[in-house]
Amino acid sequence: MIKVREVKSIRDLIKFINAEYELKKDDKNFVPPLFIERFITLKWSAFLKHAKTKFFIAEDEKNKTLGRISAQIDFLYTEKEKTGFFGFFECVNSQEVANALFQKAEEFLRSEGMKKIRGPFSFNINGESGLLVDGFGTPPFVMMPHNPPYYAELIENYGFKKAKDLFAWEINREDVEKKTSSLLKLIWKESGDRIKVKEITKKTLKEDIKIAIDIFNDAWSENWGFIPITYEEGKDIADSLKLVLDSKIAFFTLIEDEPAGVCIAVPNINEVLKNTKGGKNPLELIKVLLNLKKIKSIRLLILGVKKKFRKDYPYLPLFMVGELIKRGKERGYEKAELSWTLEDNERINKIIKISGGKIYKVYRVYEKEL
Repeated sequence: MIKVREVKSIRDLIKFINAEYELKKDDKNFVPPLFIERFITLKWSAFLKHAKTKFFIAEDEKNKTLGRISAQIDFLYTEKEKTGFFGFFECVNSQEVANALFQKAEEFLRSEGMKKIRGPFSFNINGESGLLVDGFGTPPFVMMPHNPPYYAELIENYGFKKAKDLFAWEINREDVEKKTSSLLKLIWKESGDRIKVKEITKKTLKEDIKIAIDIFNDAWSENWGFIPITYEEGKDIADSLKLVLDSKIAFFTLIEDEPAGVCIAVPNINEVLKNTKGGKNPLELIKVLLNLKKIKSIRLLILGVKKKFRKDYPYLPLFMVGELIKRGKERGYEKAELSWTLEDNERINKIIKISGGKIYKVYRVYEKEL
């Protein structure tokens, strides 16, 4: 017998979080997220201030966890369309269990007047987005999802259809240098002193968050599924990344002293989380902290240019990629993931291809009429 119940207590929330560790423990490419970070996100995320969210756990008759799901309504998005989201989906390989979870999520969203369900998002498109459908052979980078292949079958069998694919790009430093060195020299020569670089530092983080959010909300405003990031959400993201922030690979580009573009890459902490249990005990957490300096890969989280600068400075994204590669080399990083980009964002995808990037993982966002 399967029962699906709503998370009502701290004990329930801990069980909800632990479901991910339990159900993926035999997946060699699973990287356990930091438990404390997951707890803080689900309990106190700034997202919850402009949303209505329910968490559900599926159990058997002995109260063994079989799966979990969230259902959430982001009021910043429902101004556009009556679409609710699902996320934090984990499930044993059972269509019956998956169906029970989806039904519970749909019941909640339908009761709140939603006409469509979309996901997976944790919590929305500005968080961990999509279901891995291609590229299962390697562990995920920091703040990217990972799941077994059968999840897609469970979701599609329930009636979900593809809404959009998201690309994760593999960027090899040497390949990028070979393909772009002459072009970047020309860009650096052309730009002269007009483009300046300002690093994002822990000391100026409070002010830098506001600038980054301003650029993001302008640059992404016309993208599919766009939801503006609030300052409080930006602060949450910054707090979660403060531990690994490297100012050399997180910076703004200024044109006549006005912030025009943002490039934020972070060390891939998943390298040192891979063989842990999510830092659930102090000794394990200390080990993670001691190994941070050994990280050799980075994830490029954000690369964007304000719309007003795109016509006169079409090469600015490539300039930032070149600057990132140069700085990353100085810091000893060997490879990078750029993730994610929309499958139909031809402009930015073309720039990444020119830079030597290769698509190596694909994440799918699904949707279904309610």
